[in-house]
Amino acid sequence: MNGSSKQYTLFAKLSKGVENGDPKVSEQIKELLKSIDDPSKMRYLEGLLLMLGEDPGELEDAPDIELDPEEYWEEY
Repeated sequence: MNGSSKQYTLFAKLSKGVENGDPKVSEQIKELLKSIDDPSKMRYLEGLLLMLGEDPGELEDAPDIELDPEEYWEEY
């Protein structure tokens, strides 16, 4: 089993843990986040934390374009 297959299996287990309400999965996700450099994978893990009602940490707030349309262009 290569590295990406192992990681896919790990992400599938974490997702299943979130789905089943496993109390230990939150800590596992937070530990894994410390060692991941890929922004896409980080966002996925942060999304799992959001689903658990946890603070995702590094996740940025979306721009508030409804109150100030210029804010979007200033941030991006």
